[in-house]
Amino acid sequence: MIVRTAKTIKNHWKKSLFATALVTYGAIYTKNHFQIQELMRLYCQKAAEYGKESIPLNMKPRHITVILNPNANKRKASEEFEKYCAPLLHLAGISVDVKKTESEGHAKTLIEEVHGTDAIVIAGGDGTLSEVITGLLRHNNDDGGNIPIGILPLGKNNTLAKIKFSGGKKLDKVRSLADATMAVIEETIKPADVMKIEILSDSTETNANKPVYAVTSLKWGAYRDAEAKKDSYWYFGPLRKYATYIFNGFKTELTWNCEAIMSYSLPCEGCSNCYKKKQQIINNGWFSRFIKDDPQSEFLRVNNPDCQITHEKKISTTDLALSTLNIIENPSGTEDIPKLVIEIGPNKVEYMDFVRNGFRMEKGMKRDVEEIIEVKSIEINPELVQGKDVWFSIDNEDYEVKPVRITLLPKIIHIFCSKESINV
Repeated sequence: MIVRTAKTIKNHWKKSLFATALVTYGAIYTKNHFQIQELMRLYCQKAAEYGKESIPLNMKPRHITVILNPNANKRKASEEFEKYCAPLLHLAGISVDVKKTESEGHAKTLIEEVHGTDAIVIAGGDGTLSEVITGLLRHNNDDGGNIPIGILPLGKNNTLAKIKFSGGKKLDKVRSLADATMAVIEETIKPADVMKIEILSDSTETNANKPVYAVTSLKWGAYRDAEAKKDSYWYFGPLRKYATYIFNGFKTELTWNCEAIMSYSLPCEGCSNCYKKKQQIINNGWFSRFIKDDPQSEFLRVNNPDCQITHEKKISTTDLALSTLNIIENPSGTEDIPKLVIEIGPNKVEYMDFVRNGFRMEKGMKRDVEEIIEVKSIEINPELVQGKDVWFSIDNEDYEVKPVRITLLPKIIHIFCSKESINV
């Protein structure tokens, strides 16, 4: 019997190999399905406990507005929201108003139509997050107000959400969505910094003088350009993120030479020069009771003459990144001082070093950096080559390289995060 079976497999090895692969895939799929079902059952039980809590007579039920990008993550966002996020919110007794974006930039308009909500929850990727933050701060004149913001990692890129919640494989992705939803339910809130980015030009374009707001980073250079090409290597499957560095390390269309003059001011702990009194937006909603505004009036009595000094530096590099402390570790450890962190790469990079650094970045490790500068605000005046299109990535969205002014708005918004990351 055994010999006969062995001969059959040998004579029909292609069919046997296919059948084995099919059975293996089926077993893995079935295992993942039951693991996800069990995981969601536990989260649903946890959310239902909040739904059972009684509400005081003088307080309305919690109400949130969800800005959902249905096109995020190859049009999977709506399905995943309904499957993994919406049930938890409903079980917790939260009233949910879903507003879907219809085109690029629509989230900025939708946010102006949001009134009387206790929280705004962004269901999408980095682009949707940036649009909502930009719309909110433009509408409120650089003030995030007392409305907390939730982030459901439903997009292709979820830079900030990866820091606040886990993610990766299918089971981890479901867990990260459930954790992000539970952060809204459990009302775990943490302040976050924002970068205000303004174009320095005399352009008469309608949006030329309207700032863009970012919560993660601004990138410029060869690594940014290679990262933007990942999707063109889709046929490599999960290896496409590595293929982009292997096949682009020798291409001249990447921005190998970022030349610019930077004018910047150093971080300040707070003084009369940089203090700006904020007009608070009154919000008597459910979540606002958890947000405490830090008194800053004492800064009016502090004199720091160095705060107004402008430093200038000419750079020539293959790579430039400007990041908030929302996503990177504080290099100097002075946590009480608000700052942006500039990472300047080497002037030249060899092919093997480019590939090695690209692989390190994909694994969540640091690439080679020649200089780190901490700033409060900065102006970048690039020296551009005529006839060549060059791009920034601002929160992983493409913007044409132009002279810009970037200003730090410290702790201007409040976001929901997991209890584990509240002190990170």
